[in-house]
Amino acid sequence: MAPKRDKDRRIISCLQCFRPQEMLPNHLLRVCMKDQTNEERNTEVERAKKSMKAWTLRGRTWDYNVMVKRYPDEASRQALLEDLREMHFLILNDPMEAQAESSHRPPGAAVETRNKRLAQPTLQDCQRVLRVSQADMLDIHRKLLDQQHVEEDQRTLFRYFCEAILVLRYFQRPEAVKAFKASDWINKRNVDGRIHMEVQSTKQSATFSLTEEDSAMLDAYFQKIRPGCLQDSVDDQGRFFLSKQGLPVGNVTSDLRRLHEQYELPKCSSQQARRAQSTMACSSSDEPADERRVRKQKRGRGAADQYDRDFGAFLLQFPATASSSPPTKKKRTAAGFPSDKVFYNRWRSMQFAKREEYLSSQCSRRPPTFSKVSLLIQKEGWTGNCPRPEDIVAKWRPVTRVQVESDPWIITKIQNQKWTGLALKDFGSKGQGVVATKAFAMGSIICDYHGKVITGAEGRKLVESIKGDTAYLFFFQAAGRDLCVDAETFPCECHPTENTMGRMINHSSKRANLRPVHCMMNFPEGQRDVILFQAKRDILLCEELLFDYTSSSAIL
Repeated sequence: MAPKRDKDRRIISCLQCFRPQEMLPNHLLRVCMKDQTNEERNTEVERAKKSMKAWTLRGRTWDYNVMVKRYPDEASRQALLEDLREMHFLILNDPMEAQAESSHRPPGAAVETRNKRLAQPTLQDCQRVLRVSQADMLDIHRKLLDQQHVEEDQRTLFRYFCEAILVLRYFQRPEAVKAFKASDWINKRNVDGRIHMEVQSTKQSATFSLTEEDSAMLDAYFQKIRPGCLQDSVDDQGRFFLSKQGLPVGNVTSDLRRLHEQYELPKCSSQQARRAQSTMACSSSDEPADERRVRKQKRGRGAADQYDRDFGAFLLQFPATASSSPPTKKKRTAAGFPSDKVFYNRWRSMQFAKREEYLSSQCSRRPPTFSKVSLLIQKEGWTGNCPRPEDIVAKWRPVTRVQVESDPWIITKIQNQKWTGLALKDFGSKGQGVVATKAFAMGSIICDYHGKVITGAEGRKLVESIKGDTAYLFFFQAAGRDLCVDAETFPCECHPTENTMGRMINHSSKRANLRPVHCMMNFPEGQRDVILFQAKRDILLCEELLFDYTSSSAIL
């Protein structure tokens, strides 16, 4: 028969009698708290566990340098040290260990240790990539504000730079930058000339204040680059930094490494930046000459990158807009570009796409006719490099009620309540409201007014119970039926952890940009009445979403 083994139990001291106990719950039940309830005893056990953990982290460790200040008598201090060693306390800067280490240290080890300490990057070294890349980033920033064409790799590089600002200049952990949400940016505050940010998406909320210059960089990304990454079929989780596929950025550390590689600089991690920040102040010296040489070097990794940069310069000289005239061969050669048609053909393709987009936008409400599109082309004076009227007519696809009611994307969004492009914002005395974190075209389905559908009579009884305030009740008529969406009962049964966006949209009778639409959605389990919000007009980025509470639901 195998020998009986002792049970492995943690020793936790009772905070009532200050004695260590192998089974603290039994001890409290029988001795110190026998007259209290089980809840009170459980609370005391948790308090004792936290106390023991705190002691393990801090109370068990003594610093010899602190002891020298507190106990100037050397004989008493040495006696205390011996007692602590016998009780297995941890002694920092223990003179006995230092003597043992020095007696076994080989010649030159002290010099090696000092050199290793000096090899740690300074704060200036950690922030070097921000200084070296600043000129390029300011150039991209100017293009974005002037609505000039910016290549895809430059947009990605600008995102890397914005992430590096938060990690290397404001010493935020990569996890906090990854969890940074668009709603956090929407709710930023200007405090004494600095942009105050609170990232509420992490377990430990991060707080920092940006300068106006750094805030302008992040705002340019939010306004000009991020909307182009959003895709209706991809759940962006409301994150601020998105990949070009519309997915939340998964590894901020890798993005930081790529930025350093782009400028051929030594990699610097967020941990090194925080360590350097805690040990030294940021140097205000001028940029070294070698950094200026690195910054002046041409970026890129091959002929394709050089070609993209040259075409970017071509677009700066000859912007490709829907109304601009194509650059002639004489103008191209006079500006120093090749006389062939490589850049010219690419320029025409970009203009063709812009003209096609313009014509489609002018025919969004009703089906375009051949004569209407022809009239639009004639009005613009386009004689070449433009879509044919029959192509615009063939590509036009109206949003029909049948399409909406069976649209798998809309059905999925109603089921999981993960509507993209929306964020809550605190409007102060007005309370909370919903703003758009991307632009919506007229006719877009924004979200649903989510809640349990009850009869109108049940809704009116609910109104009486809440003293006449309709609150989050939406009454509507559908096929002769008197119905009501109950969003007052919160949270709903199907989404107990979600604060559904539709119920947070504020009212406006004059500035409403949404209209409610009733649909019979074809869910897998059967049809269900749903109220959807549809954009009455084009909605801009950061614009508040509003609808008229007094309006009845429209039919799509």
